[in-house]
Order: sequence, then C-alpha cells, then structure tokens
Amino acid sequence: MTRCETCAFAYGDHPPPGVVDELDAAIHAFAARLRAAAQAPRARLVRRPAAGGWSALEYACHVRDVLLVQRERLLLALVDDTPAIVTMHRDHRSALSGYAAADAVRVATHLEVAAELFVDVAARLDDAAWRRTCIYNHPEPTEVDLAWVAAHTLHEVVHHLDDFDRALGRASAGA
Repeated sequence: MTRCETCAFAYGDHPPPGVVDELDAAIHAFAARLRAAAQAPRARLVRRPAAGGWSALEYACHVRDVLLVQRERLLLALVDDTPAIVTMHRDHRSALSGYAAADAVRVATHLEVAAELFVDVAARLDDAAWRRTCIYNHPEPTEVDLAWVAAHTLHEVVHHLDDFDRALGRASAGA
C-alpha cells in the first residue's frame, strides 16, 4: 500500500527519519484526546457506533498494541533477513485482551509508553537499516522495507485517531 483509500495517508510523504518524530507527536495528541474523553461518561467511550466497528476505547487499545507489535517487527527484521511477519490477530486480540473493559486513562499512558518503545528502536536506525526488508502478510504477502513499516505504523495511528473521533461522534481534529 502506498496510499490509504479511506484517509488519503500517503506513505511516501513520511520518510525516515522524520516519520519517527511525526509518530511521537501523533501519539501524544491521541493520548491527550483519550484522557479528555475519559472525563465524559464511560458509556461514550465504549459505545460502538456501527456494526463491525469498534468503540473509541477499543481503537485506542488497538493502536497501543499496534505500536508494540510493530516494534517487535522492526527488531525481527533487523536480526533476520526478510522475515515473514505474522498477523497480529486484531479482532482476537481485542476480545482476549479485554479492550472494551480497559481503563481509558491507563490506556493513554500505555499509548505513550508503547510509542516510546517503538521510537527508541526506530530512532536508532541508519540508512541501511531502513532498507532492510520483511514480508508483510496483510492483506497479502508483500516485501516491504522498514521505512514502509514505520510509515505504516504512523498511518495506523493517524487513521485510527480519525476512527476514535468518529466513534465519539465528533469530527476529527485533523479534518
């Protein structure tokens, strides 16, 4: 994927190393919005606005887990030559991890910590490391480099922040 059809995120517009700073800033914005939303009645955070969609809280938990999974994927591709990346099983993970029952303020902190862990690895990459590859298996097996993985991670944050806002019934602050 080079551009998201839904949110128009263009991967090529977010090359390393700048993508690392963009991701850090986006996560802090996400965490701040989650903390603000946590001041409202909980029912608003856990309401699923559409069939098949997640609640705002579930989107926040998903982004936290994406950051953790993507960090591990970076590390794997730095150690192994062109490893096949396994799916994170997002729907199973949501149910098994209890996304809907999570404490929103703690999740905001977890988002920031997960971002720090991702950024700590990504910020250390040099040009050769950014070019290392892996086989990304969703939606179909595709060889991508770590620069793409970082841009995809930022895309997940930005895209799901919009989903978070929609789930709360408000327009995205970025729109």
